[in-house]
Order: sequence, then structure tokens, then C-alpha cells
Amino acid sequence: MAILALTKGGAQLAATLGKLLGQAQLYLPGRLYSNHLPPDTRYFDHWRQAAGEAFTRHNRLIFIMACGIVVRTLAPLLQSKHSDPAVVVLDEQGRFAVSLLSGHLGGANRLAHTVAGLLGGTAVITTATDVQGVPALEMLAQELACEIYPARRVKLFNRLLAEGEKVTLCSRWPLPHRYRSGFTYLEGCPTDVRGPVVYITNKPVPPARDPRLLLRPRNLVVGVGCRKGVSGRQVTEAVKTACRLAGFSILSLRGLATVDLKMQEPGLREAAQYLRVPLLEVSRQQIEALHGQYTPSEFVKERIGVGGVCEPAALIAGGTGRLQLAKQKLGPVTVAIAEAKLWWWD
Repeated sequence: MAILALTKGGAQLAATLGKLLGQAQLYLPGRLYSNHLPPDTRYFDHWRQAAGEAFTRHNRLIFIMACGIVVRTLAPLLQSKHSDPAVVVLDEQGRFAVSLLSGHLGGANRLAHTVAGLLGGTAVITTATDVQGVPALEMLAQELACEIYPARRVKLFNRLLAEGEKVTLCSRWPLPHRYRSGFTYLEGCPTDVRGPVVYITNKPVPPARDPRLLLRPRNLVVGVGCRKGVSGRQVTEAVKTACRLAGFSILSLRGLATVDLKMQEPGLREAAQYLRVPLLEVSRQQIEALHGQYTPSEFVKERIGVGGVCEPAALIAGGTGRLQLAKQKLGPVTVAIAEAKLWWWD
């Protein structure tokens, strides 16, 4: 986090706020140098250069100055709400904390409330969903550790919510009550619901005529065992087949997992790269400690010293997961799927 100011009054408030927030980098004009300020304060002579550096280095920015200065300074730097940092603008008296940029995804709305609370001021929030007291889909997805598909439809659903239109929310898992506000809530994932629907699921959802938005948790780990020299394509196809067999969407894939002896297998690394997930390493000691919780194979034990790869690798890499697809032998590849528990599950 960075706090930037241009005046003496702004510098004093920046120092106070920095102490209250903790671990905040101050950016101040060189003429305001003081021994009473934090020793790591960055002093500048060129404002736009300093602001550009802060914009690139930090994911949350607080400007203590007029909104107009900030708008004109940052305009050439803006890229996307998916990547731009949160920006809050504060007056020198600390009376108003304005969420200016990346209110939802970047967390500027939340930061404005935090700053206002610390200084006894007022948070100024202008995003339509917040003004109307209804949830924003970006925030819901963020809090539930989900990714949105397709992202381009978020604007439509947020507009529907802000305008008081009926939007149905269907969750495969029981959803805490605080996340149901503003929606017509249905437990489970019925596919015959009419009108706009938001689904929270790691299962496939068939296309429909009415608008659909999917919030997908990435909580599936595919454990993989394979023969030496297997191709990346063979592994990728085995993973896709496993997801189809278990009725899961590959968009909820968190990673592939295998035993330490196989980590350098080119086919496994190629498949992980193609699927855009990490290849997770599980040691033979970890697998041995899981004895009795997976289906053992004498053949595998003779080859690598432990009784299995795909099932224990999936369970271990999935953390608090449970096995949802037992070992499947698909040509030169064995696969199993574990579903990791999400923090908000009962």
C-alpha cells in the first residue's frame, strides 16, 4: 500500500494514517523532508514519475489531494479494472475517503471504509450496487474464492441487481445467509430456472436462452500417475476424461498432482502448462503416511516403493479434500480427482 501527498498538511495526515494502517509506503515531495517521518519515505522531485512508480508497485493507493489531480495523473496509466490498483482519494482533513478506482475487484470500496473508520470520516462510495445495497458479483466471487465465467456478463448482472430485477442464485453447496441478500436463492443447481441465474458450482451447466453467470471455485485436484515417456496430449486427454466421468467442469481445476519421482516427466509438465495449472509435488513419505486411505497396487509398490500415486496425490494436494473419482486407468495414464473443501462449506 502507498500513501501519496503533495502538501504539508497532506504529509502530516499521511504519516498519521501510515501508522494506523501499518506497512504503508509514503511518497512525499522532497521539500517536505523531515526526520519525524518514517525513514523509508520516498521523496520525489517529479510528481508524475513518483505517481507512476507507486501505481506500478502497489495494489492499493491512497492520495491525499484533490480528485482532479489524481484523475489527470492516472488517466494515461489505466489498463483494466481486473489489473489496476485500488485508488482512494482523501482530503487533508480526513473527512471524506472517496473510492475512485477499482472499487469492487481492487478493493477500493473496502479500503475507503477502512480509512474513514480510522479517521472518523465518511466513505464516499458511488458504485451502483453498493448505493442500492445489493451485492456486486465481483465481490461475491472474491469472497467465495470463485472465478467468474463469462466475465463480460458481470456488467449485465450488476445492472439487473442495481435496478431491482429478479436474479436467481443457485449454489451447489449451502451458502451462508449473508451472501444470499438481493437474490432469489435456490439450493442446488436446477437447470430449468427461468430468467437470469447465477450458479455457484464446479459442475457443467448447460446453455440456456436466458442469461447465465457461473461462479466457479477452483477446488479440484487431479492426481496423475503415468508411464515414462507419456505425452502431454495423453495426460491432458486423461484429465479431461476424468472430469467428464466425475461430472466436473475443467474450469474448476486447481492443479495436477503427482509423486516426486515423476515431477520431471515432460508429459506431465506439458499438460499442466496447457491446462494453466501448477504441477504439485507429493513425496513418497506423504503417500506412505496415507496408507489405508486409498486403493493400493502391488505393481506400483514394486516400482516406486509406495502403493499408489493418483489417489493419494490427489488427496494430499487437495488438503482437506475428499476423493470424488477413484483411480481410473486411461491408457498409459492413471487419474483420480479430489475435491478440496471450501472455507464457507458447513
